[in-house]
Amino acid sequence: MIQRRIVKPSSSFLSTLSTLPMCALLLASCGSSPGGGSGTAGTGSGAAGTSGSAGTSGSAGTSGSAGDSGGAGTTGGGATGGSIAPGGTTGSAGTTGSAGTSGSAGTTGAGGIGGSTAGTTGAGGRGGTTGAAGTTGRGGTTGTAGTVGTAGTGGMVACAPPNVTLPSGNDAVAGTRIQFNDNGGWCWYQDERAVVDKTAQKIVIASTASGGTRNGTNDVVVYDIATNTSTRKMLPSTLPTNNVDDHNSPAVLIRPDGKYMAMWSGHRIDCITRTSIFDGTNWGTEKKTDWAPYGCPWAGASTNMVTYSNPWYIGSSIFAAVRSVGTSPAFLTSTDDGANWSYYGRLTSTPQMGYVAGYYKYWGDNTGRIDFVGTEGHPRDVDNNLWHGYISNGMVYKSDGTAVNSLKDTNSTTTNAKDVSAFTKVFSTGSSIKGVQLNHAWNHDIVRYADGTVAIMGQARVAGTGTDDPDKRLFYARYDGSSWKLTYIVKLGTKLYPDEQDYTGLSALDPDDPHTIYISTFYDPRDDTTKSTKREIWRGTTCDNGATFSWTQVTARSTVDNIRPIVPKWDSTHTALLWLNGTYTTAQNYAMKVVGLVGPKN
Repeated sequence: MIQRRIVKPSSSFLSTLSTLPMCALLLASCGSSPGGGSGTAGTGSGAAGTSGSAGTSGSAGTSGSAGDSGGAGTTGGGATGGSIAPGGTTGSAGTTGSAGTSGSAGTTGAGGIGGSTAGTTGAGGRGGTTGAAGTTGRGGTTGTAGTVGTAGTGGMVACAPPNVTLPSGNDAVAGTRIQFNDNGGWCWYQDERAVVDKTAQKIVIASTASGGTRNGTNDVVVYDIATNTSTRKMLPSTLPTNNVDDHNSPAVLIRPDGKYMAMWSGHRIDCITRTSIFDGTNWGTEKKTDWAPYGCPWAGASTNMVTYSNPWYIGSSIFAAVRSVGTSPAFLTSTDDGANWSYYGRLTSTPQMGYVAGYYKYWGDNTGRIDFVGTEGHPRDVDNNLWHGYISNGMVYKSDGTAVNSLKDTNSTTTNAKDVSAFTKVFSTGSSIKGVQLNHAWNHDIVRYADGTVAIMGQARVAGTGTDDPDKRLFYARYDGSSWKLTYIVKLGTKLYPDEQDYTGLSALDPDDPHTIYISTFYDPRDDTTKSTKREIWRGTTCDNGATFSWTQVTARSTVDNIRPIVPKWDSTHTALLWLNGTYTTAQNYAMKVVGLVGPKN
């Protein structure tokens, strides 16, 4: 079941896209196509230097023939060829096989996970430089550089972030900023808040308005990529509009028939999960699923009712995670694309400590698996760790594939669910990252990439910095199939508003590019010291599996905050980066616009 109906854009669409007044930001990563298995640049036997590539221009060529006797070097290729990066699709060692004195394998060689193929930007493997061909070596017989190859779990090569020059003046943006909605906000525990419909060439964006004539309404904007126009529709909701709250914001899903589904709940104000189906013109009647038969409101407080919605496909069924039973997440399921819903099972049974029994972020491939990262509670109530697991085939697993329990319950009071500590620990409270001891963690984002690696963005307080407005730091975690590795990113600055000591500008992963993250912070991540007056968006590029990042500024000299970035899944050659721009006073009172950049990665 391919829920998103994702297909490769047509050549006419790509041609149209390239002429639009869209994102001028060079959204290039270390590469955009898979990395290649083990292809080398030639098979000849002549010595051209130990790592030189053939030809004075180092291009892959399409028919380069061999010299009389020269070979491509002892390992034939431009550098020593990483174990997974390709040299190109069919390129031979050069058009005339003449080595030259400075032929290189490419100018900026990408590779590894998602790495591009050879030619002017191809080359190298795990850090191959540009190895020159030697002074007399010739090109190998007809040796091609490898076909296309699939990505591995490591092996990114050294590269640089986009070279972007921001315009002068205030509120500078590295590209053409699009305003999708003039009044909208979202929390970060409902996903996906935006989806790309590649079949219809649309981006579907959900948010909740605060103030003005649409106060408290849930909106869905459908942005037409080809025409650069947006159409906004109000969801038919029975939530009271005087109860403004960004926690009420919907998640959206594309069904196999191309229709859109929106799903939302109030913020602890009733026991109803709501859905509506968009038929291409209008949103249908609100469908209500009542949690009262499952115990709502749950023991502990009269406000222990439902919040958040996170629908994803597994096979032909939708599984939607909702904070619900005992303030832990539990799942509703639908076997008819959202027309009807039933209770499926509880994810965890962590005891409620303080406000809730944990916060969870989800990532689904809409095929067979949903990954999650959770906490024990709210960071003001609990000294949280971070825990990872995933759901597949009706079971819940640790990171390494060890089964923990069945997700399916006979009812909401008799459950198979385990405490969140039964899963794999990603971050351990009290750990030091880059010499900074951190505790009271929270989760921002999670993605499982096509190569099987999993990445998480999170934050934590610096130990000993108090509780009123603790010093909060951002970190990145990556699972390579055997262990989790953590990387310090940057200071996040003061709290977003007085009542929430741990609210920050947040961060996002690019689900189509494991090299790229986006962050919102006061601080320049290049030195962790230089501070702006408002929260700015930065793009981080890693070429060593997240060990280090280089940085490109997306917004600068802003007069209002830029917060809560998201990147909906698209494909390896396009990116939509969305965020909220404006003034955030509380979760119930904000003046934010939904804005972003849309266009090719390269």
